[in-house]
Amino acid sequence: MPSPASPARIWPLAIAALLFGLFLTLVSAAFSSPHSTLFSMAHGGALSLAVASSVLCLAIGRIVSGGARLAFSGMAVSATAAVWSLLSVPSVVFQANRISAGYPLCISHHGPSSDVSSIWDLRGFSFYTTDSGYKSTSGWYFHGTLTVDGNDGRQYFNWSPHRFRFDQIEHPERFIAPLRSLCEPSPAFWSEF
Repeated sequence: MPSPASPARIWPLAIAALLFGLFLTLVSAAFSSPHSTLFSMAHGGALSLAVASSVLCLAIGRIVSGGARLAFSGMAVSATAAVWSLLSVPSVVFQANRISAGYPLCISHHGPSSDVSSIWDLRGFSFYTTDSGYKSTSGWYFHGTLTVDGNDGRQYFNWSPHRFRFDQIEHPERFIAPLRSLCEPSPAFWSEF
């Protein structure tokens, strides 16, 4: 913009964007599983803060320095959340390669649309479930699964976004939502991306 926007217009827009985003975040978190509430809140809160801070940046130069600091702080917090989300991609890839030890593998979401179609589906804010329960009214429990065809047969692992690692699923046959049909391990899994 050739000149900064009026603070009298920008402040109400920024506050409205933040409050509306936080309201949608709370509604979304209310329907998510207890295991995903923190991620739903962080995801929605970071997006809401980024939008509100971006709106405030339209008035930089005409708002007081405290408002500019608030805008830049909001952008910094949002950027930190985005970096965390992006850093989960190499973490998932590293963990999957370490666990598979060269054996055929595949990674999928545990749900109706289980495909991981690109490496960007492994971002922290994409590779978790917001649905609830083990299989209660069509909800899904696992965030993401790793399937490995090794010497000991087929093994299944659940991605833990809290610990940034895959944990082995001990009895995969006990779940109502089957793990066997999520994806087919392939030796060339990573070349598909």
